[in-house]
Amino acid sequence: MLRNMSIRKRLLVILALVYVLSMIGTIGGGYYLLNQDALREAKEKIQLFATVMSANQEFMSYNVRPDLMDLLPDTYFPSASVGIVMMSETAKIIREDYPEYNFKIASPNPLNKENLSDAFENTIIAGFDKGNYEEWEGVVTKVGKRYYANATQIVARKSCIWCHDTPETANPEMVEEYGRDSGYGYELGDIVGGRFIYVPMAEADKITMEKLAGFGGGISLLFFLAMLIIDRIIVATVVKPIENIVDVAGDISRGKMTREFEIIGNDEIKLLAEAFNRMKVSLAKAMDILHK
Repeated sequence: MLRNMSIRKRLLVILALVYVLSMIGTIGGGYYLLNQDALREAKEKIQLFATVMSANQEFMSYNVRPDLMDLLPDTYFPSASVGIVMMSETAKIIREDYPEYNFKIASPNPLNKENLSDAFENTIIAGFDKGNYEEWEGVVTKVGKRYYANATQIVARKSCIWCHDTPETANPEMVEEYGRDSGYGYELGDIVGGRFIYVPMAEADKITMEKLAGFGGGISLLFFLAMLIIDRIIVATVVKPIENIVDVAGDISRGKMTREFEIIGNDEIKLLAEAFNRMKVSLAKAMDILHK
């Protein structure tokens, strides 16, 4: 196909192919790098949030709950004695200023039905139980939305058993609040759930696509300008000189021997013009000999 095109069209087609291949490589590579940057940012957000949650839980476990149990051993005060309640309430406060964080204590056997794990969370918790990992992190799609998620296992400890052994041994106020159907039967060391933190990727994906569109538009503009400039250069330095040679050669073939092949420059086209001039001189001499 290229053989049947003019030099000008052939070069433009080649440049267009280079542009398409360059855009594929640029957009693909750019998307990968920008997506990695978005994932890194999401991971940093999750690590910060998780650190806050862990610090609060640790403070409650070692400072608040022991004193509370000593001072008020029979008092039902879950906000200061139950880690899950404390973390959930803390997460609600944080989300007032940072709504992009989604926090959930998930369990297939929760005391609070709001903490019932979904299919994805059940898969991760099962992985904890099998010993595949102690912490999971990655991208997940839920209800058509992408999230970067972090999950850490929740192990039944001694402090958990007094609430989750049987309804008969649990605090009566707690049983009255949550019922007797779920959240019991925990044994020491059991993997009973997971702490899940989700950061939506929608905003990061939007920014990534905007950056790609801007970058792709800039590259396209540069290629367009480059093609215009190269086209003008090709027309001025190749196409027109060749057209001039063709025009002069046509006139000479019709007997106008006064025409000269004149080319400005010092390239291959100049050498071609000089060769045609020598051929014209030889032709003129041959014609003179024939006339004599």
